Amino acid sequence: MDKRTTRLRRPGALRGRQVCMTSKGGKSTMGLGAMEREAHAWVRRLTSGDATVEDADAFQLWRRQSAAHAIAFAKASKLWETVGSAGHNLRYDPASLGVLLDGEARRVMTRRRVLRGGLATAAVAAGAVALRPPLALWPSWSELAADYRTGAGEQRKLALNDSVSINLDTRTSIALRPDHGDSSRIELITGQASIATTPQVSRPVTVIASSGQTVATQASFDVRYLGAEVRVTCLGGEVRVEHQGNARIVRERQQIAYDDRRMSDTVTIDPAVEAAWQEGLLIFRYTPLPKVVEEVNRYRSGRIFIVNAELNAHLINGRFHIDRIDEVLVQIEQAFGVKAKTLPGGIVLLS
Repeated sequence: MDKRTTRLRRPGALRGRQVCMTSKGGKSTMGLGAMEREAHAWVRRLTSGDATVEDADAFQLWRRQSAAHAIAFAKASKLWETVGSAGHNLRYDPASLGVLLDGEARRVMTRRRVLRGGLATAAVAAGAVALRPPLALWPSWSELAADYRTGAGEQRKLALNDSVSINLDTRTSIALRPDHGDSSRIELITGQASIATTPQVSRPVTVIASSGQTVATQASFDVRYLGAEVRVTCLGGEVRVEHQGNARIVRERQQIAYDDRRMSDTVTIDPAVEAAWQEGLLIFRYTPLPKVVEEVNRYRSGRIFIVNAELNAHLINGRFHIDRIDEVLVQIEQAFGVKAKTLPGGIVLLS
């Protein structure tokens, strides 16, 4: 969005003023009410990389004014997540944003005409948000409907049958699918799971994740499905990764990744680092701070945001216990002089 035509202001400044948002060709995207426009302004401000602690305090005051304010922010967060991953200091294309805002405005207005009531409209909005939670602050419906699921910071071990054992990492959901022939089939809905087959039993297991699947007979391997990417790591034996008509063999100490469009080449990995979570540890080796924050967010309630873009250049080294995950924040504060502002709900702002 062009800063020359759109300026983000505090809630008090937003009231009574029209925020101009245009798509390519100058088409107006404004079909939302004043509260919705304020909510979009807050989402953009908090994920811009320029937000301050004062902005965070002002946002909390704005959001707490009413349930309608909280719902408006949740809806705005959901929409912005379709543009890009929130909290990573991204800049958005104004033309693309215009199309999305136009569509959202039409949907909001349609709901109002059909339901003819603010309360009913709020209920529908809340239901829509629940399908894809804003900023991943709570599980989606597909996760809640899984056969097995772990919460924030929780890990769980399962024995699927005599031939397959599974270790679920934090915020992980799996569903058991009907066997295909003699193969056990598991779908990884989201998160990270380590699967091991019993050497004495040769029954294969298939792990479905997004647009591909991993097949193993005698192996131990890790499948991680976060965002749009699936990452398969072989820790012992070998597995076959199948993706859109292509297949690759991944051997011990190798890793491969795929998304909806393509599959990567295999790379060599350090199993001590990749499998550390199974020992209750997170190991970072010269890892950029945004990647560290992304990983730490998986293991704790709430969410950590980097509100000072200059911090993104910091590299983190260390071994941390998952059951004491906030020690990462302590080290970051001590090593780099970072200030951590804690807000209700487990929200932490790093500046």
